[in-house]
Parts: sequence; structure tokens; C-alpha cells
Amino acid sequence: MSRNKQLLLILFLISVRTFSQITGNVNDERGNPIAFANVMLFSDPGEALETGVITDDEGRFLIEPKNIGSFKLRISLLSYQTWTSESFEIDGPTFTKRFPSIALPEEVTALEGVAVTGQQRIIQRTQEGSVVNVQASIMTKGSTALQLLERSPGVILDQRNNSFSLNGKSGTLIMINGKPQRIPASDIMSLLNGMSADNIEKIELLTNPSARHDVDGNAGIINIVTTKNEALGFRGNTSLSAGYGEGPKQTTSLSLNYGGERTSLFGSYSFSYDDSRSGWRGVGTSDLPVLGEDTFIIFQSDTYRVDRNHNLSLGYEQQLLDNDMLGLNVTYNRAIPDIATRNLGLYDFTAQPFLEARINLDADQTWNNFTASGFYEVNTANSTLAFTGDFIKYQNSAPNTVNSLYFDDDGLPFQPENEIYNEGNRGFNETDINVGVAKLDFSAPLNEKTRLETGIKGSFSKTVNEARIEFLEGDDFISDPRFITDLINKETIGAAYGIVNHNLNQKVNGEPGLRYEYWDQNFDDSSLDRSFGKLFPSLFLTYTLSDTTAVNFAYNKRITRPNYADLASFLSYNDPTSVFSGNPQLLPAITDNISLTYTNKSFSLSILASNEQNPIARFQIIRNETSEVAVIAPVNLDYQRSLDLQSNIPIRITNRWNLNLNGTLGVRRFKLLHTDDQITHNYVHYNFNGNQTLQLPADIALELSGWYTSEHFNGSIRVKGFGSLNGGIRKSFKNGSSLQFSVTDIFQSIDIRPQTGTLTREAYGGEFDVRYRPESGFSRIYRVTFSYPFGNKKVKNINSRTGADSEKSRIQ
Repeated sequence: MSRNKQLLLILFLISVRTFSQITGNVNDERGNPIAFANVMLFSDPGEALETGVITDDEGRFLIEPKNIGSFKLRISLLSYQTWTSESFEIDGPTFTKRFPSIALPEEVTALEGVAVTGQQRIIQRTQEGSVVNVQASIMTKGSTALQLLERSPGVILDQRNNSFSLNGKSGTLIMINGKPQRIPASDIMSLLNGMSADNIEKIELLTNPSARHDVDGNAGIINIVTTKNEALGFRGNTSLSAGYGEGPKQTTSLSLNYGGERTSLFGSYSFSYDDSRSGWRGVGTSDLPVLGEDTFIIFQSDTYRVDRNHNLSLGYEQQLLDNDMLGLNVTYNRAIPDIATRNLGLYDFTAQPFLEARINLDADQTWNNFTASGFYEVNTANSTLAFTGDFIKYQNSAPNTVNSLYFDDDGLPFQPENEIYNEGNRGFNETDINVGVAKLDFSAPLNEKTRLETGIKGSFSKTVNEARIEFLEGDDFISDPRFITDLINKETIGAAYGIVNHNLNQKVNGEPGLRYEYWDQNFDDSSLDRSFGKLFPSLFLTYTLSDTTAVNFAYNKRITRPNYADLASFLSYNDPTSVFSGNPQLLPAITDNISLTYTNKSFSLSILASNEQNPIARFQIIRNETSEVAVIAPVNLDYQRSLDLQSNIPIRITNRWNLNLNGTLGVRRFKLLHTDDQITHNYVHYNFNGNQTLQLPADIALELSGWYTSEHFNGSIRVKGFGSLNGGIRKSFKNGSSLQFSVTDIFQSIDIRPQTGTLTREAYGGEFDVRYRPESGFSRIYRVTFSYPFGNKKVKNINSRTGADSEKSRIQ
């Protein structure tokens, strides 16, 4: 945008303003925004309160005083030192003053000769959901991003099926620094498992996203935000972690930052090595035609995996002219997992000889993920115009070989007659994804009580997937057309949104929003093509009872769209009796969410209700009349409805001992469509997350954290309850370094028990009871981590982003 156009925009905004304005940002000493801080304007002298507001989720505030005179600004919040400005004069309605970055130091209290610093709460409630401040936890250093999610309230990881759920609902959008991860779910799991938690600032669990966010994800958004230091001069941090579970583990990370008055440079690199094991055991019966009636099956599988992960991030930000900002950022992730899976199946047939199958799978996978981002931002005293662009390239190569051996009931090798019992196969899978995104956002006040935020976005992606399986016949590998994929998928998404934030009076604030998205998806097979446009409204209402107490109402509509793997009907090998496939008939899922929340400081109590139409349940057994084997595919349920009570309870037992409890209790109702009997089922679901920290003398801290999720359902699959208890101890030194020791899953209680056939008859009469255990179910995981910060520790007086962090966190 030319400078003349910028000037015209600024003149227009000034012309519509009739009251003086004071704006700014409130951060902690690490540069993190502080929400819900009290911002008050007092006359000077006299200390008469003129007006006051609280900071929003990004630490921003806007005050519009109506009187002239001499004033002081005062900012306060529990656990932080109160900040007071120098006196300044307001001389009329054209007066503007901006405080680019106000840093609140943490409150320090003398206790028995030991300096105790006020800690940031691990869980904080926001208008759109909650924030997990992961650096407030002793368990963070040396952990991975995946382990942080597993310990986050309401988040359930299903590592067997590579899926995430939030508050008991599937369909969750995973973002890193506001960028949706448009890659296969299995590789999202690998990416997060190789991502060091040392450089993660917080995790945002957005169960009520506003119209400014993408509408993907019925359950909401999980946004992982990495750390960015706001310091003058040179600063860095290095850490080294070593651990052992079923195998050795090691993580090394280094972050470097340089901050000038107008220029910021930052970079980080981490490498992780993880030798792990997971496995499952199961028993069941099936009347699959190829097996015969009432076949009894015992099966087990053990996966031995070695992951090597590299993560690199580089960034540059420059303040131009007045408050205009330019920024560039690149990230590169590379993973090299080596996987060996050993399967054993015992088949006791009614009309056929007993069969023992030993199937060994070996895979050498390599994937690369590259993201380049840039933004340019024009800031005036009270408006922001920001352009952002992203390019994402993802490549995955996953060759594998399968060797099969068969034995009779005497343990002697033999080859069954049916062709499904092949001697082995080899698979090839190459995926290439390219995504381009452009976005323009604008925000400005319309008058003293109303602020407008609007934007447009466009994205285009192209996915090329080539896969095939060749079966061994004698000495040759023969291709099967059913297992050959040559798929090209092109997806275009256009979006526009508008949000109006309006103060109805001193106590009531409303924020209606509307987002329109158009989605067009094209395949080589035109029968899979999809396109539609839809409006997605959102609404937030806040009634402020006092400086620390408020009641919030929220509504939004969201969608979960099937991806290319969900729709494509190609087959992939699972075992001799089953294959994975997509479902071309799959429909998008639409959800309406409503919540009512009471907050008092960090305490919150919410009632949440949702209605999902056509929710997607993956990995369901369906009947395929043209196939001899069972097909495992995604399906639509008719609906799922839920009503939940959710609470977050922080308890300060003493100045040294803090406890935080978070839980959800609710009822669910859903209807199945893919089973022989299309039944409706009701059940009660709850989850619990707790964390307590104890500060000891000599700068030693203890932490004990745990979580539990009760029995729940994935489609017709019942999953029994499971949980984990973790512990850690940290010693901090005067130079800022720390040494910590942690134990993951102390009681080895992550024991996941999916069951099929318990609600109603499944396809082919399948009834299975399976027990899955990740690595910690076999062995506790112990870690020792040393972290050392170096360089200047003086926080910037000027925040070079001037409130744009919230915009960058929304980049897609």
C-alpha cells in the first residue's frame, strides 16, 4: 500500500473519532501478553477514577476519556507488581497516547528467608476457551509437544488411530503459531512427537473460536504457540535432555534472539532421538465369509520405532517508519522414523484347519515439512492493516515390506489355499502437498464504543499421492489394481469475515461475528468433487460484575470437512482379513456450539451444549459385498448431542503450594447409521486434569500432575477409561539455569481398551476386545533435563509488534 493511501486511511479514521484515546499492550517480563489486567485512569492530583477497562486476551486495552486535564494510568493484577505511568495532559478530543509495551514484573514476597516469585497460572480462561501456560509446569522441559497435549485438560490422544479429540468430541483443527497443519494425521502425530516443548510458550484450547478463525474443526482448535523473546541485545537458551523408557531418548535444543529498538532476529534448532515401543493385544470372533462362521481370533502386535527429528526456525522483524512492521519467518521439519512391526494372529476356524500367521512389517519413512511466511503491517494510533502470506510444502516417502509366514496347529509351516494369505507384499507411498495462503486483516474503531475487525483470505492446495502394493507370488511381486493409487486433489478455500466489538454500557460488551467460506475440492475422479459456500456466525456477550468477575455467553457454528484420504476409495493393507479404505459418500459434519461461563479471577464454571449433524467417525468396520475381507473406513453418524458442565478451580493452599483442578462432566447422545441396527445410545462422560506445585527452600520445586478420561465412544467402538500420573522435581540456580528430573506415567496406567460389538451387531458379526499400550504402558519414562539461558535479560521497553502478535497467531 502506498504512503498516500495510508495517509488517507489515517485521516479518515481520525475524522470519525470524537473522543481522546489511550491504547497500549500489557505483557509480563518475558513478553507474553497478560489478559484481564485492570487498567485505570486517575486524575492527577486527586486520584479520582476517570474510567477503567480490562485487557483482552492479547493484553491490549483501549480507553476513551471524555474529560481534559492531568491524568495517570495505573495497571494492576494479582501476582504482579502494580504499574503507574508518569502524569500526562489530555487537552481535547483529538488527543491520542499509546503505550507500546508495558511490562508488569512478577510480585516477589519474602518468605522465611527465601525469595518467592508469583507464578503464572497453568490454566487461564479466555473468551474463546482456555490457555495452558506450559512453561509454568516443571514437566515441560525435556517433553515433546505431543506429551504436552496429552497432559492438557480435555484433550484425548488416540495414537492407535492418529486422532485428537477435545472435550470428548472429534474433529479438532491442529495449528502451530496460528497455521493449520494440512498434512496427514499420522504425520501431525510424528511432527508433534518430534517437537521439543522447550520452545513452546502456551497451548490455546479454543472451544469457542470467533469468526476471525478458520471454521474447520467441530470440536474447536488446538493452537500451539512457540516462544518469542522480547529482549534488548543478544539472548539465548540451550537445553539437553536424556531419558529412558523402553529405549534411550535424547533432545538437544538451542534458541538465539537479538533485539534492537527496531529490529528483531530469532532462530531455534532442536534434534530429538526416541527409541520407543507400543503394542496391542486382542481377542474376538467374526463370521467374515472368507473365514467361516464363528471364527475365534487371538492377535497381538508390537511396534518398535526409532524417530530422528530435526526442527529449524528462523525469523526477522523490522519496524519501518512509524509503527509499520515487516516480518519474515521460515520453519523446516524433517523426520526419519524407522518402524518394525511384529504381528501374530491365531485363527481357530469352524470348518478349516487352525492357522497361525506371523506377519512382519518394516518401514523406512522420511518426511519434510517447509513453511515460509511473511507479513506487512500498517499501524496508526488506533487501527491496524495487516497482510500475511504463507507457502507450505510437505513431502512424505513411506516404502515398506511385509513378510508372512503361516503354521498349522502342530507348528509346522504351510501355505493356506486362499489368495488373501499371501507370502508377503511391499508398499510404496509418495505424498506431495503444496499450499499457498494470502490474508488481509483490518481493525479500527467506528466510534467511542464500537470497534470493527474484518478480513479476507484465500488458500489453494494441491495434493499428489502415488501409492501401490505389490504382492509376492513365487519369486515375483505382482501389482493388484485395487491397491494402486494415483490421486491428484486440488482444494480452494475463500473466506471473508467481519466482527463488531461494541460496549453496550460499562458492564456489557457484545461481539457478533460472521464468516463466509467457500470450499471447492476437485479430484481426478470427478465423482468425488465437492463445492459449497456457507455462513458461519459467532456471538460473544460479556457482563462484567466486578473487576475480577464476569459472565460470558458464546455461540458459534463450525464444520469438519473430510480430507482426500477420507473420500478416496483406494485400498491399503492392514492384515490378511481386512483393508483400509476411504468413503466417497462421506458428508461434512456441521456443529452448533453454545456456552455460558462464569469467571472469578482464574476460577471458571461453564455450561456447554453442542449439536453435531453428520459427525465423522473413523476406523469403523463396514460391510462391502464385493470384498472377501472386512473394510475399515470413515463413516457418518446421524448426529451427536452433548451437554457438559466444565470447571477450572485454582487453589492456593499456601504461598508455596498451588493446586489447579480442571474437569468436565457431561452427557452424550448419538445415533449410528453404519451398523445393521441403527441404534441410538446415551452415555455419561467425564474427564479430569489436576496439577500441583510445591516450592521448597534452596530454589527447589516439586510437581505432580495427572489426568483421567472416562469411558467414551468412537462411532460404535467403546473405549474404556484410562489416565496417567506424572511427577517432576526442578532445581533452579542463580544464573538462571535449571536441572530437572521427571517421570511419565508413574503407574503405567495408559492402558486403552477399545471394544467392538458391545452396542449392537457389527458388520460380519465382529466382536473384539483390544488392549493398546503406548510406551509408558510397558515402561515408565524417565528424563533428566538441563537448561541454561545466556545473554541479556533486560526486557524491551518497546514492543516491536505493537499488538500484532494476535494477528500473527491467526495467520493461516
